[in-house]
Amino acid sequence: MSPAQANDRIQNSRAPRDSGLRNAVERSAFASRIRRYRRPLAAVCAGLAVLLTISALKAPPPAASAMGTDLAPTPAVGEIAAPVTLASAAIASSLEVGDIIDLVAIPSSGGGRAQVVARRARVLDIGDSSGFGASATALIVVAVPELDALAIADATVDSELTALIH
Repeated sequence: MSPAQANDRIQNSRAPRDSGLRNAVERSAFASRIRRYRRPLAAVCAGLAVLLTISALKAPPPAASAMGTDLAPTPAVGEIAAPVTLASAAIASSLEVGDIIDLVAIPSSGGGRAQVVARRARVLDIGDSSGFGASATALIVVAVPELDALAIADATVDSELTALIH
C-alpha cells in the first residue's frame, strides 16, 4: 500500500459517516434560520454570558441562622415600621441594621431651616442602593412611634430627609 493510499484510508476512517437523520437536520428550516441569524444569536448569547458573569460576582445574600429562621429586627410594641427615602445613598450605606438615628428634613426649596422629624428611630432594614441603575437616593426602614411616622410622611412632601447617627 502506497503512502497516499494509507493517508486516504486514515482520513476516510476519521470522517463522520453521513446518515439520513443528519442530512435531514442540516436541511431543516430550523437549521437554515440559525445559519441566517447566527450573528444576532451570537450577540444575544454573549450578552447573556455577561449578565450571568455579573450576577455571579454579586455579593451573596446574608446567611440565615442555623435553624433557617430570619432574625431580622421587628418594631417594638407601640412602634411601626416606616419606609424612609434618604436623600443620599452614601449615608444609607454607612448605616447598619440596629443603628439609632435622628431623621432630619431639609427643605427642598432652599428656604427655611432643617428640622428633626423623628428622634431615636431604630434602623430595621437597608435597601440595596448599589448596582446597575441605582439612584442617588436610598430606601431604609425604621421603627418609630406612629406620630413620628406621620411627621416623616408629612416632611417628605416638600423636604429631603437625611439621617444623623447616634
